[in-house]
Amino acid sequence: MTTIRRLADSCLIIHSDSGNTLLDPGSFTWESGVIDLEAIGDVQSVLVTHEHGDHVNPEFIKWLLDRGDDISVHANQAVAELLAPHDIEILTGAIDDVTFEDVVHEVTPLGTSPPNRSFTIDGTLTHPGDSYQPSTTGPVLALPLLTPWGSTHHSMEFAKRLRPRQALPIHDFYLTEPGKDWIYGMCKKVLAAADIELVTLAWGESYTL
Repeated sequence: MTTIRRLADSCLIIHSDSGNTLLDPGSFTWESGVIDLEAIGDVQSVLVTHEHGDHVNPEFIKWLLDRGDDISVHANQAVAELLAPHDIEILTGAIDDVTFEDVVHEVTPLGTSPPNRSFTIDGTLTHPGDSYQPSTTGPVLALPLLTPWGSTHHSMEFAKRLRPRQALPIHDFYLTEPGKDWIYGMCKKVLAAADIELVTLAWGESYTL
């Protein structure tokens, strides 16, 4: 049994028989106050897709490491180099019950395109980070919806190409609640036509597969 809990923006926790995995502990979760950080609970592993602050906050990771024993942090080499000055050890190799695909971040308005690692946990949920380049997905795809480097249209095309059973919106922190309702409603119609269910979660909400 797998439970997916959304914290804020692109930060998710996957609760499964193999443990609890936190994805992309970024600044929006750490600094916004939209969720109770103490309610995060035990975490055994932390996965970081890429180096941008909305996906990795060093203080957040240090806080997670200080709360529990035997927590491992996994990412690509660029993230390892970013966090090395903070004395955070990053594992860049294979991970039990997790597969990954190294792709690139979509080009940002600043013209940058850093390395990006797409993770699939327990063969169930794929978190692509900030990239439309992953070639495979689990049954559930964490789907960026409103980004500075893409568009909702391109996100819909990305989901239709990979064809997950369900898509879970991420990367929509900038939207107001009415804005989310409008975008979600449109995306549900688009994805339903491709036999993909859009599952929406508010900050802190979860659902079980």
